[in-house]
Amino acid sequence: MVKNDIRENIKSVYQNFLRVKFYGWVAAIAVMILAGRLFYLQVIKGGYYAKLAESNSVTFVRESAPRGYIYDRNYRAIVTNSPAYSAGIIPYYFKTNNKMEKVIREIADVLEIEPSEIEEKIQASGVHVFEPIILRRALTLRQLSELTEKTVEVNGITVLQEPQRQYPYGSLASHVIGYTGEITANQIKNTKYKGYRPGDIIGHTGIENYYDKMLRGKDGLVYIITDAMGRQKKIAEKVESQQGKNLVLTIDFRLQKYAEQLMANSDFNGVIIALEPKTGDILCMVSKPDYDLNNFSGRINAKYWKKILRDKANPLNNRAIQGLYSPGSIYKIVTGSGALNENIVKTDDAFFCEGIYWIKTWPYKCWKRTGHGWVSFYKAIEQSCDIYFYKVSLKMTVELLYKYSVMFGLGQKSGIDLPGEKSGLVPTREWKRRISRTPWFPGNTVMMAIGQGYITSTPLQILNIMAAMANGGYAMQPRLLKAVTMDNRRIFMNPEPKKLFEIDVKKENIRVMQIALKRVVTNWAGTGKASQVRGIEVAGKTGTVQNVHGDNHAMFSCYAPFENPEIAVYVLLEHGGGGGDAAAPIAGDLLDFYFRTLKEL
Repeated sequence: MVKNDIRENIKSVYQNFLRVKFYGWVAAIAVMILAGRLFYLQVIKGGYYAKLAESNSVTFVRESAPRGYIYDRNYRAIVTNSPAYSAGIIPYYFKTNNKMEKVIREIADVLEIEPSEIEEKIQASGVHVFEPIILRRALTLRQLSELTEKTVEVNGITVLQEPQRQYPYGSLASHVIGYTGEITANQIKNTKYKGYRPGDIIGHTGIENYYDKMLRGKDGLVYIITDAMGRQKKIAEKVESQQGKNLVLTIDFRLQKYAEQLMANSDFNGVIIALEPKTGDILCMVSKPDYDLNNFSGRINAKYWKKILRDKANPLNNRAIQGLYSPGSIYKIVTGSGALNENIVKTDDAFFCEGIYWIKTWPYKCWKRTGHGWVSFYKAIEQSCDIYFYKVSLKMTVELLYKYSVMFGLGQKSGIDLPGEKSGLVPTREWKRRISRTPWFPGNTVMMAIGQGYITSTPLQILNIMAAMANGGYAMQPRLLKAVTMDNRRIFMNPEPKKLFEIDVKKENIRVMQIALKRVVTNWAGTGKASQVRGIEVAGKTGTVQNVHGDNHAMFSCYAPFENPEIAVYVLLEHGGGGGDAAAPIAGDLLDFYFRTLKEL
């Protein structure tokens, strides 16, 4: 019995030993596996999870701030915002998963973009891997539906609601307002756009560009608590976005619309501008052809963009400040003012116009081929006699023409609050020798005296000359911003008008020119009589510019009323023919609308 008991005890102990040994090995193996896993997690992948813990336990998403509204001078909203849906991705999920190529192709197919475009944006995200990248704005209902389904299937795809620019009147004042779009890679590198991020919406042209920082507002932030895998658990905090400042422009919606109708009714491209001489406030600015601003809101259609770029008429060009033209006979205001002021001519000095004037063997013709006969100063302006100014200019020289051109603001930018303004050209002897290696000839002087030849200007510069006549010798800086407002129309900033230039011409000589300009419109032989307005005295000057590419350009500039002027106008019709026949009637129609409808006279 005892032996059996001992034998059983030994067997039991041995079995326990084997059991302990087995579990020991199991425990050892488990420890080794755990240690290996810890080594993998802490050493090999430790940096990855540390970054994940730091960056992803609390992350944030930006909420785009609505841009400020834009109003006309009477607080009519001409630019607003509307909600729209945008497609985005969170780069983190695509950078850490090399099996996303198929997903990228599927997203690209839905959004009708190239997969490479998505890949480039992912790579450009840099360290902001948890911040959504916008792939496409203004989603269609089909795109929104298909993408929403994918957000359930795949992490990292998101649909965002963002404010989108809305232009209730389409192409109205398109060159003044300008269009918006995503910031480009080159712009981000520019210090002007410091702090901007890829995908940000900025103004590219017009007021949208010039006052971009005012209009932008401040983006909101949503702080999100996520788990270790980056899945959203809850919103920790939300900082609301702040809408940008609202801009009140000097533009009058009704006058702008009417001016655009006048231009649309003509068969020509061109410009109409009107301003208040006393303040420099731009009342309307039309450049034809124009474009529908809504086509640029959201994501521009590729076909439409190509069409715009291929259009030889260049619809994106604001002819009012970027178009360079010979000033034509309106420049005779400069020549005539200089000649009077330098005592080169007096009002009763007469020159004979025989219809053609010879300088050695070179003929220089007057627009009236039969000639004007004997012409004094008033008649020369009234009937725009070229030969009178040919003869006067040869006594003045190009140096004096340059002096008075600069005095009247030519060859320099006006400083209007729009991007891309051109300065034009006032030629000199030195300039011609430098660019052509030829001397300045008398023929160059006579052509410059009537606003042709090498001299170029923008329509706005010529209107400033007319505004200076209206004011009795000075022009105010043209401006489009009247006020900046916050909520409830509270005035935030109301910029004061600034003087642009003042001409050093005697008051009596300025008065002579003013009377001559009135005769252009009021006299039966005046070249601008087609601009007459019943009950309103108008002063103005016609211009007809020869053009090697086709018919002459038609120009007319004027102001009214003659005493205490309220408005100055400039009209240009490219290839429109004579200024008196084509441009002057349009100016007259605009003035009539201004006084009869807006002023209710």
